[in-house]
Amino acid sequence: MVDNKKYYYMRLKENFFDSDEMIILENMDNGDGIIYSNILLKLYLRSLKYEGRLMFNERIPFNPQMLSTIVRHPVGVVEKALRAFVDLGLVEVMDNGAIYMLDIQNFIGKTSTEADRQREYQARIAKEKNNVRNLTGNIQEISDKTTPELEIEIELEREIEKEVEASKATSANSDFKNLIELYQTNFGIVKPILYDDLKADLADYGIELIIEAVKRAVKRQREYAYAQGILKSWNNKGIKTIEQAKAEEVSFQNKSQSNQNKFQQQKPVKKAPEWTDEGRLIKAGVDTTGMTQNEMYKLVGEMGLRNE
Repeated sequence: MVDNKKYYYMRLKENFFDSDEMIILENMDNGDGIIYSNILLKLYLRSLKYEGRLMFNERIPFNPQMLSTIVRHPVGVVEKALRAFVDLGLVEVMDNGAIYMLDIQNFIGKTSTEADRQREYQARIAKEKNNVRNLTGNIQEISDKTTPELEIEIELEREIEKEVEASKATSANSDFKNLIELYQTNFGIVKPILYDDLKADLADYGIELIIEAVKRAVKRQREYAYAQGILKSWNNKGIKTIEQAKAEEVSFQNKSQSNQNKFQQQKPVKKAPEWTDEGRLIKAGVDTTGMTQNEMYKLVGEMGLRNE
């Protein structure tokens, strides 16, 4: 069946703004991320007429000033937004200035020729980069002889699979969004370079342990790297739950109090140099009285004070 329609509409899933890319985008640059998502949607819609390719005409590309007029935001904001889109893999800018919206084919209304349109779009990008790649195996082929009824069944099966996967990802997306907000509240804007670290921490430790570690870092006026050091220490000790972490903290405090009592019964000693393990611990507010050298060495490593 030949598809002669032109596509001027988009179809977004209800969880569009819950994707990792959109969560990162909307939390960038002190609130400008919300503006970036607005710009992104406007560029998607503008590109529909040309199936995802943004050019003023065949010879003249859009420049930031022209895009600023179209999306009705300042030039500086548009330039920052474009850089963010490229970093997050949402757009690709060609050497000739053409802008391709990389996910656009996922949002165009679906028909029996969806696979053909997707394949042709990828080929256009490859051709414009002068690096045509073999797309065999990247896109599932659909025969022109496939009956409409079978196509509908296939499409329904795909939609069901996507809904199942989306349901599984909902909890993880929610936790990741909470982690982004937690970081932003205590340490500032999340830069794209931290994206993989935060996602790995969430997978390795879980949101509850991360929240507890962040609380301790904030209490000591330290950065997120300090919280990561605490998480690694817990992991080395086999601590997997918030209850185990709190029990370990109580044990540590009891030991510190015991050491303090011993200290009060002893004569003052000369203060250790700050470059030693004992000096690092004293600077961090830890009473080292009664601790062996091995104990101090181990504690310095657990608290992430080795390179300070």
